[in-house]
Amino acid sequence: MLVRFVAYNICFGGADRLEPIARVLAQLAPDVAALTEADDESVVVELAQRLGLRHAWARGSGDRHIALLSRFPIRAWHIYNTPPLTQAALEATLELPNSGVLTVYSVHLLPYLLLPFEVRRAQAMRKLLGHAAAAPGPRLILGDLNAVAPGDRVLQSRNPARMRRVQLLQANTVFHLAIGQLLRAGYVDCYRARHPNGQAHGPEPDAVDGFTWHTTNPTTRYDYVFAEAALAPRLRGCRVVDAHSVPDIPAASDHFPLLAEFDLDA
Repeated sequence: MLVRFVAYNICFGGADRLEPIARVLAQLAPDVAALTEADDESVVVELAQRLGLRHAWARGSGDRHIALLSRFPIRAWHIYNTPPLTQAALEATLELPNSGVLTVYSVHLLPYLLLPFEVRRAQAMRKLLGHAAAAPGPRLILGDLNAVAPGDRVLQSRNPARMRRVQLLQANTVFHLAIGQLLRAGYVDCYRARHPNGQAHGPEPDAVDGFTWHTTNPTTRYDYVFAEAALAPRLRGCRVVDAHSVPDIPAASDHFPLLAEFDLDA
């Protein structure tokens, strides 16, 4: 059974971009979609209805809320949105057709690459891993982690001027504490598993980078699918979906969707 998972930041709720977001998701045909910045519950309800999917929606710790769409029954769900787990992590236990269960986390962590924010993201990830250790079935963590993985580059020179000025406060250094927590816990970065790092980079972004932000000026990989080690061998593909394959993407959000496929019968 090939199952399609999508991590997608729909940008400030998406109420003014409902049609292109719906078209993007329809073309991706996800079985499970983790939606971050799903700030407008009515948009999530509408997307679920159009796609024929079940949904769970919950408030984050601030103005950014979170959702999960699923073709599979959602047996139970819980929101974690208190310190240190901010902005939000939505835990959902899904009932699979083979009578098994899968626990999926739709996660959105605090933004900004400055060290104090990275420390908070690392604390949030440590707390999330504690919750995941007690969850049933295999586990997947998807979403906009607002963090940079070890070995990844950020095209600082192409970021907006305000972001460049802020990064100068720490000499353009990028820390990797949050993603490091996941890797040390044995979780596999699905995109990097399919597109290994360490290849030569030219002056422009390429497929190896896997940048998911910004759709009109890609500079950074913020969106991820992480699989626990026992589930990782079932990974069959993981890619950033760009406007060449889905033309509505630039109009839908400032993030590219990330699509991962798993053979859950393997």
